[in-house]
Amino acid sequence: MSGFAQTRRATRERDDDRRRRRARRVRVLLAAGLVLGIGTAVTLAAWTDTENATGSFGASVFGTESQSAGSPTYASNTAAPGASLTFAATAMSPGTSFYAWLNVRTTSASTVGGTVSLTGAAPTGTLAPALEYRAVRLSGPAPGVACSAAAFTGSPVFVAGGASSYLPVTQVPSTPVASTIGAAGAQLGFCFEVRIAAGAANTFQGTTGQVTWTFASTSAS
Repeated sequence: MSGFAQTRRATRERDDDRRRRRARRVRVLLAAGLVLGIGTAVTLAAWTDTENATGSFGASVFGTESQSAGSPTYASNTAAPGASLTFAATAMSPGTSFYAWLNVRTTSASTVGGTVSLTGAAPTGTLAPALEYRAVRLSGPAPGVACSAAAFTGSPVFVAGGASSYLPVTQVPSTPVASTIGAAGAQLGFCFEVRIAAGAANTFQGTTGQVTWTFASTSAS
């Protein structure tokens, strides 16, 4: 065989070899594509499921009522003048103290307790500028626990004023003293002491005044 013929034959063999290798690569790629396609189809057809959870909720109930010697039946005294405090103070003079009690309880429907704080004092009348007061939390509701001068001795819990200090009836403590109260009928007793300040001017003689105190109650939750 001539050299030229041998060269052409070698060239054809190389070309045939390239075509065979190219065909094998195509078949491999096609096979890989088929495998990928099968895997994708399986993923899309995967089983699915869900889980749900539901919570139920209910609001608590909190309310208070009050009573005094002048308003002995417990009632919701939200609006002024509220319960009538009985001071029997119709002939006051400087330095002489008068006392009156107030009980606060949670309503029977209250499902939670909370706190009770003295938060407001609203005086009216000509005598009001001469009046001063202090108040303590009693160890229990009155009249079972006496509201008198004795309630202010020892180590009582003062909710206004102190052992040797009084507040004008125009003021309440800048930081209210919170008294804890339970749910469903729990009670607190408070005792007020009011007097005409020592050294008050003679011009207050024969005048009258009135003070409305406000207790704010807040539920524990």
